[in-house]
Amino acid sequence: MTILELFKKVHPSVLAAKMIFKHLQDNFPVLKISDIADTSSGGTPNRGMIEYYNGDIPWVKSGELKDGIITNCDEYITASGLKNSSAKLFPKGTLLVAMYGANIGKTGVLDFDATTNQAVCAIFPKVDISKDFLFWYFKQQRIEFIAIGKGGAQPNISQTVINNASIVVPDPKIQKKIVDFLEAIEQGKGIDNNFFIPEVLEDVERIYKYKNSYIDLSDSFENQLSQISNLNQAILQEAVQGKLVKQDPKDEHASELLKRIKAEKAKSGKKEKLLPPIKPEEIPFEIPENWVWCRLGEISKYITSGSRDWSKFYSKEGAHFIRSGEIKTNSVVLKDTIKVKLPEKIEGKRSLVEQGDLLTTITGGNVGKCAYIDFVIPESYVSQSVALTKLVDIRIGKFIHYCFQSPIGTSTDLKESVYGIGRPVLSLPQIENLRIPLPPLSEQKSIVSEIEKQLAKTKQLKEHIIANQQATEQLLKALLHQAFEVKEMEEVNN
Repeated sequence: MTILELFKKVHPSVLAAKMIFKHLQDNFPVLKISDIADTSSGGTPNRGMIEYYNGDIPWVKSGELKDGIITNCDEYITASGLKNSSAKLFPKGTLLVAMYGANIGKTGVLDFDATTNQAVCAIFPKVDISKDFLFWYFKQQRIEFIAIGKGGAQPNISQTVINNASIVVPDPKIQKKIVDFLEAIEQGKGIDNNFFIPEVLEDVERIYKYKNSYIDLSDSFENQLSQISNLNQAILQEAVQGKLVKQDPKDEHASELLKRIKAEKAKSGKKEKLLPPIKPEEIPFEIPENWVWCRLGEISKYITSGSRDWSKFYSKEGAHFIRSGEIKTNSVVLKDTIKVKLPEKIEGKRSLVEQGDLLTTITGGNVGKCAYIDFVIPESYVSQSVALTKLVDIRIGKFIHYCFQSPIGTSTDLKESVYGIGRPVLSLPQIENLRIPLPPLSEQKSIVSEIEKQLAKTKQLKEHIIANQQATEQLLKALLHQAFEVKEMEEVNN
């Protein structure tokens, strides 16, 4: 965790604590935790011994430390489990510090007698030091513990690391003033301008202002990005409703385009699959008079998915094998695809991807994502988790793709068609039956052109906002490093 990440995540009171403890260590004799406290850790009874568990002795794990009072725990062990393990019974009021995992450095204070696992360090002061003062010390010390613990599969620190941590122990009266000052900030009472260390008070006020300003700016940036996302959706919605560009009365009716598509499809000699007509009550919104509603299957040569058993053809070289993970909201990423090398004679060429095709994910967490192939793609095939739509007239592909992205109509059909618990699924018949609002071909070109022009503008706006966001964070990072004089985790480790 960097100081910037800490700044974003923690309450201003923790930042104030870091300023105070930094001042103390710069101006007073520094001790180690081992000089002022004894430490201990717990243990885990053998999981294979059922008689060690479900007893009446609380057993606290590191994940249950939340920088506050620990009032309950998830598991209990028996007296036999305690006796036959390295677990120890710690008294109510014991200060605990997490040493392993994502919770590293988090603290907690027991509200009852309890044991802990080995990922928890218990702190027992041996000098006149307030537990509340020590509690605030560990809260602000977390960034240093995370820096030291970084590197393994699971970040962790040890009792040795905790024992070697630097601390200043001022007079008990000063400890109380510091605790009171920090608790007032934590409770939302603001900064006590009568705090006894004027230079720290000035620093705390500055950091407090940084935090409030950052929150306001972050909210503003997120609001702007949300508005751009909403604007993009509004553009696509107007596009599929025929409201984005004006209709040209000279355009032929879209029904003529649909007739030509069906005639071209009939040339294959294959009997066309009859799809249910779109009834008036099924129409989700009004479209211009010279548009028509149709189903995706009516304007497609075929809709298929890839082969199920191509793992035997996996190779370091060969054709791209596109799975659901390679399909994003509006693009295909070929960089990390698996390659397949197919024998000369094999069924499966039907799933060959070509320019003008539509790809839709039909299984898994990525279900419903759609991409349009608007480039000359190297030899590629789709897996069984991807539906391939071969359009009769590839000139309509871009408009159809925008129908898939719009917040109403086709995209709604997709969402409502998904079924299955745990692993969502779309069937090919469901994709064939998707409703498409079809404009005349010339109007489709105008709509696609206007969509791309509008989305280019919103993209530019988004990039500008993100650039401002990044510049703000860089400035803040510099200010924080100046204020805290803290090195990044990588530098600390080196």
